Amino acid sequence: MTKIYGIVGHPVEHSLSPAMHNAALKAEVIDAEYKLFDIDPEDPEALANFCYETDVNGVAGFSVTMPYKEQVMDYMDHFDILAKEASSVNTVKNDESNLDGYNTDATGAIKALQEKVIINGKKALVLGAGGAARSIIYALREFGVEVFIFNRTMQKAVTLAKKFDVETIEFRDIKDAGFDIIVNCTPIGSFPQIEQSLLSTDQIKKGAVVMDIITHPQETQLLREAKKAGADTVSGERMLLHQAAGQFEIWFDKSAPLEVMEKALYEELDKRK
Repeated sequence: MTKIYGIVGHPVEHSLSPAMHNAALKAEVIDAEYKLFDIDPEDPEALANFCYETDVNGVAGFSVTMPYKEQVMDYMDHFDILAKEASSVNTVKNDESNLDGYNTDATGAIKALQEKVIINGKKALVLGAGGAARSIIYALREFGVEVFIFNRTMQKAVTLAKKFDVETIEFRDIKDAGFDIIVNCTPIGSFPQIEQSLLSTDQIKKGAVVMDIITHPQETQLLREAKKAGADTVSGERMLLHQAAGQFEIWFDKSAPLEVMEKALYEELDKRK
């Protein structure tokens, strides 16, 4: 019987994950299909019901996106160390009716950054305090990066900073801090508010690497500000690609066909232009 995989979140209609994963399944001749699972956040039982009914519906694994990366943890039987430390799950494997939670956001972000910079020992600013931010902060610390957090709700930043033993920073101080790496983990600048950016050109150091995890649009206003500042940029689809490859490897215990997934990703992006 064809196994079912998919992405759980809301909204998910613009997700690029089906293009990548279905291309990978086809290339590896795996009898499976990757679908969209839009879970209504207004229904308090919808996520629980989905998780409890995975066996009935033939769901062998699923990706998790906003707003469920934390909430889905309530329905897991086991976690990997990264998901546990980051308190965020973006990948679930149904292992003989046990739901195992994993986090590939962190490794995906690191691999995306490493395409542009040697991150060890650098000074980084993470914008945001949600699930993706926690994952990336945890991963950056593992590489010896000096991490600072800015969040518009400062108490959330303070709580996160205490958990990971990093620093917070006031907005007014970002300009003079001289960050080598900046990662936006907020939705600011995503469709349809595509002209918004949390930072402006004068807050970004020349030669820095700025990554925005937003994928729609591909080039956010933040990345345009970064280019004006003479910084290098990493758009969100690079992290998306690497975290998806990590998901494939968890689900199927084999290396992901990265080039196939990359080709499918950019073909899908071209269709949307």
